[in-house]
Amino acid sequence: MIIVPDDQLRRLEKQFGPEVWRMGSWNSDGVFGYCAVSVDEVETAAAGDPALREALCGLQTSPDLSRAFLEMLESFGLPLIEKIVATHRECTPSARPISPVTGATWAA
Repeated sequence: MIIVPDDQLRRLEKQFGPEVWRMGSWNSDGVFGYCAVSVDEVETAAAGDPALREALCGLQTSPDLSRAFLEMLESFGLPLIEKIVATHRECTPSARPISPVTGATWAA
């Protein structure tokens, strides 16, 4: 599982838009919030794209999955985010992200 902290998601949202909140499941203990992104779903999203597959090899061998994942998002941008979101929706059809601001569930 790749952990993307709330502050990083907010930074990504400014750059790529609100889709970043839909890449995985939102988790919070009331103090610390994060999005948990499945490595398997990222692998599925990268299938068929040689450049993404190569970047994925670097992700899988990185001692810091979160940092490597953020670098991957910076390199491949919104198209990768959209692929991860689509894969997440396919793998977890009932998953609906929760807004960290309002606590409301977002419609898919």
